[in-house]
Amino acid sequence: MRRICCGRFLAVTVLLVAAGCTSSPEGMETTKSPATTSSDPTFSLTAKDSAFFLDLATGTQTPLPRTSVDDSRVRFNDGHYYAVSPDGSRIYWENTCCSATDVAAVARSDGSQGRRLDPTGPINYYAGGWSPDSTKIVYQRRDGSGDAGPFGDLVVEEMMSGRKTRIDLGLTSQSPESGWWYLAPTFSPDGRKVIFQLPRGPDLRTKWDLWSVPVTGGKLTLLVRNAAQATTSNARIYAFVRPKDEFFDGTRLVIATPDGFRPLVEALSGIFEPKMSPDGRRIAYEDGDSIWVVDVSTGESSEVAVGRMAAWLDDDTLIVAPDT
Repeated sequence: MRRICCGRFLAVTVLLVAAGCTSSPEGMETTKSPATTSSDPTFSLTAKDSAFFLDLATGTQTPLPRTSVDDSRVRFNDGHYYAVSPDGSRIYWENTCCSATDVAAVARSDGSQGRRLDPTGPINYYAGGWSPDSTKIVYQRRDGSGDAGPFGDLVVEEMMSGRKTRIDLGLTSQSPESGWWYLAPTFSPDGRKVIFQLPRGPDLRTKWDLWSVPVTGGKLTLLVRNAAQATTSNARIYAFVRPKDEFFDGTRLVIATPDGFRPLVEALSGIFEPKMSPDGRRIAYEDGDSIWVVDVSTGESSEVAVGRMAAWLDDDTLIVAPDT
């Protein structure tokens, strides 16, 4: 994967309530309307060496606390990927990527009471996403083979009990091209299904599609062809990127409406890891070495920080992972 692997997603309400697809899986866009981009002078575009909170109303950047979990090497401010529970109470993060020593952890939103999710040893958890009720996390579990090896499985874990449900996608024994194993899972807005991406073609290197599967496991359903990196929100809307031919970072960010799919913003370099605000009004995404935020209603996009990926702490605050 481009950066996730150290080298490293609105749809219509009807679509996501059932996590089904009421329009053609090919997802033809309607009128093309690229966004107007602008740089807000109140935002600092200086690279940082650790993660920080970004207040979008003022541009203020505040470093994350340096608290650590039971493993003192796993620090809250040292993550490269963050995901905040919808109620804002807890944060999932990953400290490293694509090696036998990758670490995933969960803590309170101030970094306290942190604990590792992954067991010690060569097992990796990737791209955790929270259920709408903030009680579960879905993540991709792999075997510690780094930026190679098989897809692994999706796992839904209940945070209070620690109970895990393994979702068998039938991919455990398949070993795709380096980095192409990334499934980017997320919950549907009703919490009943998991949405994820898969490469398509006999060589697993051609195109990307979005699929869904019940959280308890079962039949896979094709949602949208030529689509990757889904993102949802409490507003029950859905976004994704149109992936490049050579990989799954996107040429454009797309939303779906009752009238069809609509391009929201065109990439400058490659759109990666879009994340929708809880109220569904804005989407943060990485493009190049910067974090951008686009207004869903107007399509106006602003460069707000230099960083690798961003997560919404609330409707007006981002957590930005450093571009290191």
